Amino acid sequence: MVYFFYDILVSCIDFILKFLSFFLKPVREELQKRKRILNQIFSKSPEGKFVIWLHAASVGELDQAKALTETIRKKNKNVFIIQSVFSSSVKETSFTDPLADVYFYLPLDRAHAYDKIFSHFQPKVLFIMAWDTWPNLLKKTSQMGTKSYLACASLSSQSSRKNPFVRSLTKASFQYLTGIYPSHKLMAKEFEGLVSTNTDFSVLGDTRFESVLGKLESKSPNPNFTKFVSEQKDFLSKNKPVILGSTYGICEERFSAYLKGHSDEAYYWIFPHKWEENRLLEWIPKLERYGSVAVFSKLTPGKPLPKFILFDLMGILAFAYQYGSFAYVGGAWLHRVHNTIEPAALGLAVITGPKIANAPEAIVMQELGGLFKTETEDQFVEKFALLVKDNSLREKMGKGNRNFVVENRGASDKIYNRVFSDAQN
Repeated sequence: MVYFFYDILVSCIDFILKFLSFFLKPVREELQKRKRILNQIFSKSPEGKFVIWLHAASVGELDQAKALTETIRKKNKNVFIIQSVFSSSVKETSFTDPLADVYFYLPLDRAHAYDKIFSHFQPKVLFIMAWDTWPNLLKKTSQMGTKSYLACASLSSQSSRKNPFVRSLTKASFQYLTGIYPSHKLMAKEFEGLVSTNTDFSVLGDTRFESVLGKLESKSPNPNFTKFVSEQKDFLSKNKPVILGSTYGICEERFSAYLKGHSDEAYYWIFPHKWEENRLLEWIPKLERYGSVAVFSKLTPGKPLPKFILFDLMGILAFAYQYGSFAYVGGAWLHRVHNTIEPAALGLAVITGPKIANAPEAIVMQELGGLFKTETEDQFVEKFALLVKDNSLREKMGKGNRNFVVENRGASDKIYNRVFSDAQN
């Protein structure tokens, strides 16, 4: 019965979107883009290879899928990978990555939306990363005899999936899953009462950890930053700047509130989420009340570094954390927190805003004592000030975070071994 009402809801959403597309250009272009890319994938054929489908909701989950795909390809050359995403925050440029054979945006979860995908590719295994379990997709996999797994599984205690109607739908759709593999033992408890006795359930970790560690170990930052840190060896041997990553306007307001009530000798490296000229030009004079300010690309070689550096180039933040004392990670005052694994991997204590429910790694870091989640401006100021002045606390939190990341490396191997020992039989 719950599926019946769900299908009515999805049909209504489908009708509304198509209706709006007649009048709203962004809606029309979005629907056209998704249809165009979906149609393109059928020009390719798996040609007898073992087909694996991975699905990711957005950018973070796509990183998880890529890490798992790398492991699959290392261990089995005769595979054909199809990769879907749902969110348009994943840009088409990401679809050029050779890890998968085809990429596409998942269609709206109507009852027969996946018929052509299954008939053309005949996937043997479907991996859904983290949480994006569309009910009709799971039902279809069961009907087609495809094994389906929720890998790096996460579910927060505040999740909407736990309200009565959605919980019933979640439980009904979860019964079609072959396996559910939570990202951490602290996350496993959130699945109580939702998992069928026939479903394989085991904590196998989060593949995103190895994705982040692999990036830090094998890739290089923007060359301008490499040159900068080389020139600033003496400064960096004596000073560890506070890193503010992925800041929005509201993040900058919270930080300004801290500066207003505290004077310190710290240096700050600030990485705006988007370099919005007007916003930042308004903010710079406010920062100048508390110390010298410069934009990274306009630094003058040989001059002493200012108290505040605003970084206006891409490809730096993940590598800058290694020089920091602790990190503020933005996003959580608006929609969801950004990547907290990167600073944790480099041994930093982390502070965020309130919205971390969709980031299981941040939830676990909070429970383990390595992350301060702040709910109000006053709380942010209090915790930020504490981290600025308490070196031993920073080191304790940072060490715990580093251990958490390192201990979770290897999830892809665990998932592969669990699933593929008999998946191709």
